[in-house]
Amino acid sequence: MAPKAFAKKLGGAAGCVQTDLEPEDTPAPKGRRRPAAAGGAAAKGTAEDVKVTDDTDTPLKRPATGTTKQAGAKRGSKQPEAGEEEPAPKKRAKKPKPEGPYTCFKEQGSIPEPELSRCSSKIPGKRLGLLAWNVGGLRGFLKGRIGDLQEAVRQAAPDVIGLIEHKLQEDHKESSAALEALLETLPDFEVGAVSYSTAKKGYSGTLMLLRKDSIKPVKVLPDDLSCAADEGRLVVAEFETLFVVLCYVPNSGDALVRLKERIEQWDPQLRKKLHAMAQKKAVVLMGDLNVAHQDKDIWNLEAPHVPKSAGLTPEERESFSKLLASGFKDGFAISHPEAFGAFTYWSVRAGNRKTNRGLRLDYVLASEAMVKDSKDKHSLPKLIETFHLPKQATGDHCPIGAVIAV
Repeated sequence: MAPKAFAKKLGGAAGCVQTDLEPEDTPAPKGRRRPAAAGGAAAKGTAEDVKVTDDTDTPLKRPATGTTKQAGAKRGSKQPEAGEEEPAPKKRAKKPKPEGPYTCFKEQGSIPEPELSRCSSKIPGKRLGLLAWNVGGLRGFLKGRIGDLQEAVRQAAPDVIGLIEHKLQEDHKESSAALEALLETLPDFEVGAVSYSTAKKGYSGTLMLLRKDSIKPVKVLPDDLSCAADEGRLVVAEFETLFVVLCYVPNSGDALVRLKERIEQWDPQLRKKLHAMAQKKAVVLMGDLNVAHQDKDIWNLEAPHVPKSAGLTPEERESFSKLLASGFKDGFAISHPEAFGAFTYWSVRAGNRKTNRGLRLDYVLASEAMVKDSKDKHSLPKLIETFHLPKQATGDHCPIGAVIAV
């Protein structure tokens, strides 16, 4: 029995005491009530009102009913009835993978290369043959590919040859030796003009050769745009009835470091220059223009990195469309409108030449009045044909050419 100091009478009931160790107003645990004290009446309520729990003091639970949801069942989902199999969960439909013009050849491993015929019809007026080729360094090119150059000249029969990215340096002994070797390889030609890069050594550069016994130009001069001054990217030959412009457009580079410069400066300046020329005479632009314009000019169009790659960005392709809209026609697209797999560039590092996984980056563009389907069939000069020579592509670019009636 508790000491007197810690005990007190409860409501005057004889023999019923409660100690201070368990205060009178301590609430009962939720879900159950405290049983009445042994040997006397409860302070509140009657014995009939008291709910007694089991010895484990576990709160009483509401019994399960038929409406209780099964564990793991989703809210609102229909439960299978007795005897029925539970339906399998629906799988989320996969989005179809994007496809390009050549996706169907992925399993095959290579893209078929078209056999394109050359024009054999009689040419009105005099014939002016053009050939342009990005050689990626003239000195190295002449050491191992003289035979390719001679074969390309034999097939194209050009009067004007434009060599791009020669990487020669002005007033340099090795550059002079390379030019001499070039003329020894092509004895029927002479140097018209050489445009050197002085902004950076061993970089860029364009040069034009002229057939000795052919149509003579009024003048031939190296040229540049102000946004890429001293990079040696242009040579302009003015003939009596047309301009022939050899061009090497700047590559936007890794991480597209020159993309903004190209879109906002180079391309607009080039369009302005060509438009000014076209006010005087017809214009032919040929060379490495560093852009794949149409979807079929890109072997892996569906690849996610393509829109972020130099020459393949939406900005560059749209800018090229502006050039065509300003009064020029894509000669190859006109000569071979249904050609697929007709590329001019293949990555040497990736070994893409054997599988014909390439890009079309090299072009011959002509003034609208020069195209074959012009209304006046007797007007000159006229673009007769544009062609590629992919079999001579032992490097990354193949030669391209055109025939002009003048």
